Amino acid sequence: METLPDDVLLMVLDELEDDADVLACRLVCRRLAAVTLLPAVWRDRVICYSEPRCVCPVLRLAPCLYKLNVNLPAAGCRQSAYASTRCAASRLWINVDGTAHTSHAAAIICRQEALGRLRRVFIQIDTKTAPDVPMLLGTLASTPRLEKLRVVCVGEENDPLPTTPAAVLGSAVVTSSLRKFRCNLFPLTEPFVRFILSEHAATLEEVDLRNSSPSLTFTSTAPLLAAVTNLTKLTCCCLPGMEALTACKSLGVLDLTVHTDSLYRPAVAGVAKLLRRAEQLREVKLEYEPAVRSLADVGAELVSALASSGRSRVETLRISNYTLDLVENFPLLQPVVSALPSLSALRRLKLDENESKPDALLLAINPDVAPSLQRVEVWLGKGICAHAWIHGDTVKTVLSVNPSLHLILDPMKVACNDDERCQACELDCHDEMKNERYWFIPCVFSHDPLAECPEDHLPDSCERWIYLPL
Repeated sequence: METLPDDVLLMVLDELEDDADVLACRLVCRRLAAVTLLPAVWRDRVICYSEPRCVCPVLRLAPCLYKLNVNLPAAGCRQSAYASTRCAASRLWINVDGTAHTSHAAAIICRQEALGRLRRVFIQIDTKTAPDVPMLLGTLASTPRLEKLRVVCVGEENDPLPTTPAAVLGSAVVTSSLRKFRCNLFPLTEPFVRFILSEHAATLEEVDLRNSSPSLTFTSTAPLLAAVTNLTKLTCCCLPGMEALTACKSLGVLDLTVHTDSLYRPAVAGVAKLLRRAEQLREVKLEYEPAVRSLADVGAELVSALASSGRSRVETLRISNYTLDLVENFPLLQPVVSALPSLSALRRLKLDENESKPDALLLAINPDVAPSLQRVEVWLGKGICAHAWIHGDTVKTVLSVNPSLHLILDPMKVACNDDERCQACELDCHDEMKNERYWFIPCVFSHDPLAECPEDHLPDSCERWIYLPL
């Protein structure tokens, strides 16, 4: 053992999955005891137990970790161990549940920041702890060198998010370092979000404000977003003044939740201006809450706005307009079809509405209308067998007219059960669709599999390619 090089011993220790087994190797001999505590042994390890388990030995002995997961209150472990450890993690994941633990979370963050390796923080906060949330947000805001920060505030259905703004930051000053930031925006967190957007404007690339409370009072957020120098991706609801983002020339991906109550018409009008002017956009997603039911509803004009300039360079367009009552409702079908000739760069399209048959959209597609289109995501609702559908006339017609097109299916039923087979499922074909042991996405194409194509047609973790020769 004494003559073996460190690299060999490190390879052996790397095979041990249980941290307790690694630490137990210290008792074998002096040589292994020294190697066991080298940073190389621990820098890729994650402390994440689904069941309560004491991690104090690791926190006391390990020099570093890849990620440290903490649930507060910490069952089976001394909470002080997290705040006094010398084990430096590069990623920190904290779930705070209960009014007495917000200060513990802040202490853990401060300790990891002092150890110098911390670069990413994810924290989930139960909003029943609202009185202490500003202090915790202030700690996060003043933590230097972070590259990725995700803050999620959650509440039960009968425990709504707090609505009282709170100043949390005082005179905190940090050097811009964040590249990715996610936080749900509501009155309690707005000062924190403003601070992050302002102080990290020089480095931020992706901002995610999903699951935020829609409010016309957040008037400063859009101008701050527009000032983020290298913003490439934005996820948010329709904020007041979003037309200011036209000036953000790096913005390529826009993921919008469109609140369609009449109260938000002014904010949505600003988004329409942005979509008309922002030629830099490459990917747009519109998710309507609640769904629009007619072209007169708030937000229905956004598809037309995107295409109105004739200069759009959007390559991916995804639209979700579901109604909870599942009644057939597809008011955006015609605007999307009408917009296609003006979206000449469009390569990927998805339109989800309460429509039992997707034929109308597919039959409107041809190379003259959508010359660049390569992928169309198709939702197949209740009662539609995907296997039978790909044998139908619509698929044959669409693929014969558009030989380079790929249909990405989202079916409620991939194939029929053995005891109730349809005519297509009785055929001896497409066995891959009848194997339902694993969830997968059926993807249909008809061109020569060996022809040059942006899609590699290789099976991955979820997509299963089905060649359908015509």
